[in-house]
Amino acid sequence: MEKLSNGHMGKILRINLGTGKAKIEELPDTLKRLFIGGRGIAAKILFDELKPGIDPLSPENKMIFTTGPLANTTAQSCSRWMVTTKSPLTGGYFRSSAGGGFGAEIKSAGFDVLILEGKADKPVYIMIKDQTVEIKDASNFLGMLNGETAAAIRKDQGDDKIKVASIGPAGEKLVRFSAIYDDRRTASRGGVGAVMGSKNVKAIAVKGTHKINVANKEKLMEITRKQADIVQNQPRLQGFRHLGTAAATGFCHEIGVYPVKNFKNGVFKEINGKLTPEKVEELFVKNVHCHRCMIHCGSILHVKEGEYAGEPVEGPEYETFYSFGGELLNSNLGMIVEANRICDDYGVDTMTAGCCIGFAMECYENNILSKEDLGGIDLKWGDPKAIISLLKKIVNREGIGDILAEGTKAASQKIGKGSEKYALQVKGLELPGYEPRGLKGAGLNLATAALGASHCVGQCPQEIMGATGVDRFAVEGKGELCKLNQDKTAAYETGIVCIFPMQFNLIDMNTLKDMINYATGIDALQDEADMFKLGERIWNIERAFNIREGFSRKDDTFPDRFLKEPLEDGPAKGQIFEIEPLLDEYYVARGWGIENGFPTRATLENLDLNSVADELEKLNKLA
Repeated sequence: MEKLSNGHMGKILRINLGTGKAKIEELPDTLKRLFIGGRGIAAKILFDELKPGIDPLSPENKMIFTTGPLANTTAQSCSRWMVTTKSPLTGGYFRSSAGGGFGAEIKSAGFDVLILEGKADKPVYIMIKDQTVEIKDASNFLGMLNGETAAAIRKDQGDDKIKVASIGPAGEKLVRFSAIYDDRRTASRGGVGAVMGSKNVKAIAVKGTHKINVANKEKLMEITRKQADIVQNQPRLQGFRHLGTAAATGFCHEIGVYPVKNFKNGVFKEINGKLTPEKVEELFVKNVHCHRCMIHCGSILHVKEGEYAGEPVEGPEYETFYSFGGELLNSNLGMIVEANRICDDYGVDTMTAGCCIGFAMECYENNILSKEDLGGIDLKWGDPKAIISLLKKIVNREGIGDILAEGTKAASQKIGKGSEKYALQVKGLELPGYEPRGLKGAGLNLATAALGASHCVGQCPQEIMGATGVDRFAVEGKGELCKLNQDKTAAYETGIVCIFPMQFNLIDMNTLKDMINYATGIDALQDEADMFKLGERIWNIERAFNIREGFSRKDDTFPDRFLKEPLEDGPAKGQIFEIEPLLDEYYVARGWGIENGFPTRATLENLDLNSVADELEKLNKLA
């Protein structure tokens, strides 16, 4: 067998769907050293290769699938995969990440990076077996739900161990928040499924046989053993291992950051007794896990009786308990599980889907949308049947669902009549389940992230967990704290490490540095400062991508609900989000110009991004 690089496989697989040709390229050493893997390498490739101003759903857009140097090694919780592209929902840079086994299989096939470009002239699926690539006719798979697609491809190939990443009918119909599905795990946000659908790719199937070499197997295994001990014995982790993030619903409501009624309120009394861990426990079947992860945070739930009885399904997680729960004033647990199933089957992001329904509900309440507009749906808050009916219209782009399938920002622009007030999004991406008025540092991340309102790229656990000396309502000091969390997360996502080992301190920055060095043998990372610089480098190139697309300080903000309307009730009652002083402090911490949020040449050159500085200078977009 061919000798492969330590940690990295050293190969890029580039597939031009227009010509049907695939070629294998070397992964440059400079990319490995400066960007390590995963999110970093993808951001650099996208910045270098994508022309600004292209339509995200045109053949000119690219999809960059990446793994990290720790994937499919003995390292635990590090086999995630990521797809990076220009988002059809935001018009900017986007990365969407997933667990499952697809990423590890890409690595075993011999690749660190898979790039899709162009557009196939008919529906296809891509079959990768080590270094053999076939582009197969997928016409017969059109309209299939995600689970059906994976089963059909495995049958077609005669191998039930093939890993499949697919889109559902929503991706085929270019729903702008459609997802890519990997055996119960999804790359959900930003419309990456629509980009895949725009390229006429129904699925990517992978089977690999390569082993991953590491530079220091013994040292890497030593860290893995320590992690295993923590997983088994840390008390705080055990409840999370059992029910996953669903167990956080009550806690977030208790501290007043669980969104209620399209972020109008902070109290949803019906959580008690209806959406509690005890009620979830009644539906619990078993735990499941991603490839090489000891945490086992996935939960299979089974609604066995009532209107929403059906087959077992993984999830929902906390974000779906928010988006189809308090966000819509719904406390019907069975319906939340059913909504989760529909979103997985058809392939859409549960957060944006729920927020689109919340937006429509508030429009209906304020006579902006009528029952006739909604195709006969009496869209009252908390009505399970109405929620499911509208969700089905969205995933199928039927009637009003065709407008809502564009996301709340674009939908409000089409509907007009003042509906923009109820479209709660940042840069086009709907908010996750954390009330920014009650978490100023976490809120600052939502406002400034290149993706839009994504908690996954810079959540502020110091606020949520009540770290000593951190006042979650305070403004002062949050710029530096936000930057720290964002840079840290970017560094982890070169691994690609799941966010949960970071939050539970299974893998701190020094440990991650050692793991990467033990895997690759490159030793490009000498200390914790190098790790933070790595994260800062990634954050700045993502920012530069968006600046090139026309984004600036004006886009780092929230809708007026958060800026001008005090939260009506709950522990964060009376709070608003004071964006301007937070941005000033944040831009100073980042070394960006306060006026426009553009980086300085000195900031970029200090991060070894000289070529990025040169390009922004040509556009007159340096501070």
